[in-house]
Amino acid sequence: MPAAFEIRDAEPADHEIVFDLYEALFRHHVEQIWGWNQEWQIANFAEEWRRARTSVILVEGAIAGYLQVQLEEDHSYLLSLGILPASQGVGIGYRIMEDLMDETALRGLPLRLSVFRTNPRALRFYEALGFQVTEATPEFHRLEWQATASN
Repeated sequence: MPAAFEIRDAEPADHEIVFDLYEALFRHHVEQIWGWNQEWQIANFAEEWRRARTSVILVEGAIAGYLQVQLEEDHSYLLSLGILPASQGVGIGYRIMEDLMDETALRGLPLRLSVFRTNPRALRFYEALGFQVTEATPEFHRLEWQATASN
């Protein structure tokens, strides 16, 4: 049975908690690719927080993850989906992505995202959902999903 969770819009008071989650989940990938610069990361995260729709994922009332999405004119962009390891592998990410894919399909636009090249588990997750790699750079796999009559 999939885990029970709630999702809600992030509030200003969530910013620091969500940044700490981002750091805990993605720092090792950033360090492998570019190196971690704390000041730059804090400033960049603040900019992403400002321009993206950020939601928090609650498991048993505690923040266990977050989601950041940007709605562009010609696509939706999943900026970040991060879920604490204790809440991974129980269907939360899959259900969140299904909802996001449904929302994007209603707009009639593709859903795009990037995965660190150092994160093969995330790449497999998105490919299993039907995303296709559209570009591979030294840093990222860029992926896209487009609703079709068969999905």
